[in-house]
Amino acid sequence: MLTVERIVLHDAARKKDLPLKIYYPDAPGPFPVIVFSHGALASKDCYSALGRYWASFGYVSIHPSHGDSIADSGYRGTLREAISNPGAWENRPKDVSFIIDSLSDIEKLVPQLSGRLDRRHIGVGGHSFGAYTSELIGGTTILLPGNGKPQSFADKRVSAILLLSPQGEGRMGLTAHSWDKLHLPMLLMYGSLDFGPWGEAPAWRSEAFQKAPSGNKYKVELDGGTHMGFAGASRPGGVQDGVFQCAKLESLAFWDAYLKRVPKAMEYLKSDGLKKFNANAATFTSK
Repeated sequence: MLTVERIVLHDAARKKDLPLKIYYPDAPGPFPVIVFSHGALASKDCYSALGRYWASFGYVSIHPSHGDSIADSGYRGTLREAISNPGAWENRPKDVSFIIDSLSDIEKLVPQLSGRLDRRHIGVGGHSFGAYTSELIGGTTILLPGNGKPQSFADKRVSAILLLSPQGEGRMGLTAHSWDKLHLPMLLMYGSLDFGPWGEAPAWRSEAFQKAPSGNKYKVELDGGTHMGFAGASRPGGVQDGVFQCAKLESLAFWDAYLKRVPKAMEYLKSDGLKKFNANAATFTSK
């Protein structure tokens, strides 16, 4: 597994720079591409354990720093301020689509990636605000202030989405009908102690699964899991707990099933494999 510590893409249309960190296999490609969106206030350097893990199993994992990143963008607001900013609701999914637009530019900036990016198989994942970003890319709609019609940021080039601790109805422009057109394969994971930023019950995290149309949807609730448990070693030297280990295993099976079409991965998703690993402390649902 190899790492590109930092490159910067420039989006002329939005007049902004977008720093990236990239993890990729030390082998000939092409490999499916995963774009992973960090939680509020984090950066491209967080969630490194996930990036390394996926890359070690044959994926190119691209991690941007969004505008609310303290480390890379100089953001100085609070977490609640970051997730309450309608400008950020729009710009985060636009960052992801811009990265997909720029895959050829990435290959030019990093010649060793030439031929390793499989543009036909792209997944988008994220944690917390990053999960929100991912579901918008997947077809979830939101109501922006002053806009009477739901806004879509769906990117048809994306094949599957991973949501770790997403938000539910009533916040960040999400309504009861936000998930009506979320048809992509989706894996949603949250913890039984994974409360919302305004004290919402953990089950609020699962509404994207409950309200999206049926078909290739998976939900995992981990007993005792907290919100930051899904971040694992989100900072250098961080400790990985059982919740994070489960997130790694289940997410890899999901990517293998829907980006690589591996039959055994699909069988695993529909089995109790992760449940056995986690000492039966997980509740699985699919539809």
